[in-house]
Amino acid sequence: MATRRDFLQTAGVIGAGLIAGELVGGNMVDATSAAPSIVMMDGMDLSKAIHSKTVSCREVITAYLDHIARINPKVNAIVSLQDRDGLLKLAADRDAQMARGESMGWMHGFPHAVKDLASTKGIRMSGGSPLVDGVPDHDAIFVERLHKSGVILIGKTNVPEFGLGSQSYNPVFGVTRNAYVQLKTSGGSSGGAAAELAPAEKCIWRDRIRPARWVAACAMSPCCSR
Repeated sequence: MATRRDFLQTAGVIGAGLIAGELVGGNMVDATSAAPSIVMMDGMDLSKAIHSKTVSCREVITAYLDHIARINPKVNAIVSLQDRDGLLKLAADRDAQMARGESMGWMHGFPHAVKDLASTKGIRMSGGSPLVDGVPDHDAIFVERLHKSGVILIGKTNVPEFGLGSQSYNPVFGVTRNAYVQLKTSGGSSGGAAAELAPAEKCIWRDRIRPARWVAACAMSPCCSR
């Protein structure tokens, strides 16, 4: 079994290769470029568009999944991404609810990914470590509340091992890179969430200040009970 030292040495070799590629080929790209218009809506505008039936939940999920397919290989922000057909079926169910006038809340039909430290029933939770990697049989309380608000959980966001660290890399899913310059870090422990937000792989984010600074974002952390 590989040790943490082995992992860090491998990461160093990969990093050196990427730097060499950047210096020679200049092939790093801004992952925030050319995002679809649906993807670039903020949370409130997207909610209004869904509830006014300007866009369908299926169209929203499709736009986000297409964008993730293009961007995520560059930054490795989202992990344990769920099956596309299953997500489209959930989106169709949300559209059917809207057609009946049954909105579940302002986040009805929103694609969302939670930090890979939270329990998500039926969806892999690694905690960034082989020691705790597995599939939970229950949801964390806040994940339950997201489901009740109509959110469609598409996967998880990458973290440092056990969430301990200011850089987001781990022996399970590897390194998360900055959305603007892939040679740089997106911080931690919510590096996956930060790298996901910057290129608009999701439209809302609740987190702490540190990772936001790495991707030119502003974040606020709500207090307990709110």
